[in-house]
Amino acid sequence: MDKQLPNRTHLILRRILTVVVVLALLVAVRLVLGSKEMMYLSARDIDHIEVTVNPDGLALSAYGDDAAEGVKVLNKTVCYYPQAEEVAGQSVSLDIYMNDETTMTVVSCGNHCTIDGKGYKTRLADGEALVQWAQALAEKQSTQS
Repeated sequence: MDKQLPNRTHLILRRILTVVVVLALLVAVRLVLGSKEMMYLSARDIDHIEVTVNPDGLALSAYGDDAAEGVKVLNKTVCYYPQAEEVAGQSVSLDIYMNDETTMTVVSCGNHCTIDGKGYKTRLADGEALVQWAQALAEKQSTQS
């Protein structure tokens, strides 16, 4: 009977240690692979997007298909971990107006993205994709006027 008690204790400790190790691995994998913070944003939920490109000072509005293209870019943006510092350079600021009258603000600058005031480190390619979308929107709107 005395030998079973230490075995049970060791078994319980092993299980607890296994759970802790698995949770630590899951957290590490999420930090390495990142997460798509905007993946559940849907174009159906958006009324329009006000776009500001700095330092150019371009102010644009995206409706319908143009807004849907912007949402596709945002859905693919991978955020790695919270980052408080801001970086300098060309930035794209999106004020997203939802159908339920709420708003969301996204600012992308290089490999840094701020979503409603919370900063994230992102892939540089994701920031460049948002800049390219904004430039294509600007070209499209300049040819229409």
